[in-house]
Amino acid sequence: MSATFEPAVAFGALLREHPDTARFYDGCTAEQRQAILHQLSQIRSQEELSSFVAHLPSAAL
Repeated sequence: MSATFEPAVAFGALLREHPDTARFYDGCTAEQRQAILHQLSQIRSQEELSSFVAHLPSAAL
């Protein structure tokens, strides 16, 4: 089994751990969600993703 980093899967898990971020994401428009998901493709590590999720509510979309 491969230990491939899957940002989209990890993003979902981190949303469950960060209720403020989950509420922010839930309130986004479809276009904003698409922009967030597009950014996930540029994230290369779990640490980078954790930081992205922690700071998402303060991000300017």
